Amino acid sequence: MKRTFTFIALSILILTSCSKSNIYEKRQDFDNYTWNRMKSLFFEVPVKDTESEYNIYLTVRHITQYPYDDLKVNFTIYSPSGEERTTMHTIKIKDSQGKFIGSGAGDLWDVEFLAKEKIVFNQAGTYKFQIDNLMDYLDVVGLADFGIRVEKAELKK
Repeated sequence: MKRTFTFIALSILILTSCSKSNIYEKRQDFDNYTWNRMKSLFFEVPVKDTESEYNIYLTVRHITQYPYDDLKVNFTIYSPSGEERTTMHTIKIKDSQGKFIGSGAGDLWDVEFLAKEKIVFNQAGTYKFQIDNLMDYLDVVGLADFGIRVEKAELKK
């Protein structure tokens, strides 16, 4: 299973790294497919272009044994000057019939959630993103990794 997971992860990384609109993409793995509620995730995103609009996606990779319908998180953005904005998000993992949402390969499922659409970073520098687990359980099992992707929003013609 570990070889399959590594192959799939590398394939996805290669395919997604070809996108010209991505300015940042990173995932953090969970030991034993478990995210402890007390462990916040941190990402540092360098931003140079303060004119463009960006979309920010939260990405979840889970296994078929994930027992919940969703994943609740707080998403905090810290600007280079220290300004802080926090929003709560509920990322749907299963539909109303209990079937997994997203794309699956073997035991792994990938879910993308658009957390911020067409935002403008008003300062150049390093933005820090923090993700906090808001589930009611100390340990949320069935999660392989959690990530963030920042991409330039497509211009409408």
